[in-house]
Amino acid sequence: MEPKININNSTHFSWLSCWPQWTGYAAALWSLLYGLLGLYWFLGGNGFPFGKNDSRAEMMGSFLSNLNVDVGGPVIAIAGLVGTVVAIAMKMTWGSRFHRAIFLSYAWIMSVTLIFIVPDSRIVQNFAYLFLLHFDLLDWRVINQVFCIVGGFIWGASAIAYFRLTQNACGNCGRNDATEGSSAKATAKWGKWFTYFAVIMALPYGIVRWAWALGIPLGTNDSSMVGNEDNVRVEAILGGLCIGGGVLTLGLIQRWGVIFPWWCFFLAGKQIPIWFVMVPAMLMSTIITITGLKLSPQIIFMMVNGSITNENWGQFVPFLFWLPWGISLGIAILAYYLKRRGRCKHCGKL
Repeated sequence: MEPKININNSTHFSWLSCWPQWTGYAAALWSLLYGLLGLYWFLGGNGFPFGKNDSRAEMMGSFLSNLNVDVGGPVIAIAGLVGTVVAIAMKMTWGSRFHRAIFLSYAWIMSVTLIFIVPDSRIVQNFAYLFLLHFDLLDWRVINQVFCIVGGFIWGASAIAYFRLTQNACGNCGRNDATEGSSAKATAKWGKWFTYFAVIMALPYGIVRWAWALGIPLGTNDSSMVGNEDNVRVEAILGGLCIGGGVLTLGLIQRWGVIFPWWCFFLAGKQIPIWFVMVPAMLMSTIITITGLKLSPQIIFMMVNGSITNENWGQFVPFLFWLPWGISLGIAILAYYLKRRGRCKHCGKL
């Protein structure tokens, strides 16, 4: 018997809350559009964003710095075409259990590839530069990476919805009769420790940058980076983003992460919507993980060959904390969600 998705189709639910119903179509549309782009590039179109067309790729830790259009174009085109078919098949629940396992595997491979393989550290670089009102490095290659991350989230949501569908669970919360009421208390303990770990991992980069802003040559002998009037504001903001992010992470296990504190004026005392915390935290976890994943291999290689010394470690070593920071933050966010999700408005389970 075909599994049935457990979603209430009442019209009072917003389109966003009914995401299990439309993410499959969104994945099909995204795949079709990007597949057509791949075909366009393969046929000689301009703008292929990888390989020799991207002079900064290797420096920014790209895994695709050697990908040329003769290979990349058809791969993207085929992946897009197959993805379109798979997304529609998932939505229509075609095939046997074996086929469903293949569809689900393909969906997760697409999600991981688009979020963690295609983008590089330019994502976090341009995010940080937004606070400096510096947009000179925002180009088509960065826009392409953002588009791929969006596609990765769409594919991830489609995979989650499809897995829940095949398990006869609620598409929105994932609960069925066997799992009802079993998660909130169990996540409180491990969520707390991952939160603390994420806070600690956020500090090294911020401490080094603040030291430079104060004129302290911590881990560098480059005078242009320490105490320079032009760089003081930059280093202070870059360091503040990390340390401020670490402080905000504590909200995942504090009351002020659930209830607006007194200094929020007219919002004080009101419950914080879960999406208000989840969305920015998930985005930050993603771009931090991407940066750590792309830069860590380069930094480790530099440490092994002796390129990193007592005179320049401050420019590189703090990035080694970013991969565990991003992963632990992601797990802490999951724990926060499981603790706060409450009774599902679609299936009624707690």
